[in-house]
Amino acid sequence: MNEALTLLKQRYEELNKQGKLDEAAQALFTELLTEAERLQASNLALRRTILKSSSKESRMSTKLRDALYE
Repeated sequence: MNEALTLLKQRYEELNKQGKLDEAAQALFTELLTEAERLQASNLALRRTILKSSSKESRMSTKLRDALYE
């Protein structure tokens, strides 16, 4: 995802340098890119939370399994 966002930023900068975007389009692209960055950070945080949660669950099930075998 990070690569895709980087490519979009590069394309925006190229279009902006060529003068093909008016002020409204520039504002819209800036807003969209900012929102995409925020969503990417949120997605990463959620993935970390899920990984932490799943790793805790697997340890608990191992402890329960060991207790049952005893």
